Amino acid sequence: MCHPKKSKTMISVSLVPYVSNHDLNNVSIDGFAYRDFCLQFKAGHPWATKKAAMMVGDGLKGNNMENVVFLCVPASTRRKNTRRYQRFSSMVCSICGAEDGFSYLWRDSDYKAEHLSRGHYNPEAHTSQLLINEDKISGKKVVLFDDVCSSGHTMQAAIGEIQKHGGRVAIAITLGRTVHRA
Repeated sequence: MCHPKKSKTMISVSLVPYVSNHDLNNVSIDGFAYRDFCLQFKAGHPWATKKAAMMVGDGLKGNNMENVVFLCVPASTRRKNTRRYQRFSSMVCSICGAEDGFSYLWRDSDYKAEHLSRGHYNPEAHTSQLLINEDKISGKKVVLFDDVCSSGHTMQAAIGEIQKHGGRVAIAITLGRTVHRA
């Protein structure tokens, strides 16, 4: 498990390490298992959805979830977003008691997902804008979730959008955090 990072205003947690295609040499059995778990989650497989929901929901359970919205950073297409997050978000919220914000954050259009290696980022690949239901977010604490964090650009964009509309991200969770092998 990756270690949580804490800033003055937000806790950031990655649940498992994720090894990208570029770093598959000399990966341990556990590394491949974590990678497979993340890929199966991204594909919307029920076992991975349930396992991830239990990890996140159980981790949040016991905290005061009153006035807290659980949001997922939208996937690159509406179809992928629904397949990946709708059931997951509902399951997490039923475990921990947060408000299910699945429909509160979305993209204005689909885009081609492009994950580049080691700090290489192509802003043209992310041409869609994040949109938010301000009435549902304003004045609320937010737990923000993303499947895999490589550079942090997408998570930062979502945090900025939430803050711009009066919400405060208290916890940012990623299922996997890309690790690079030497």
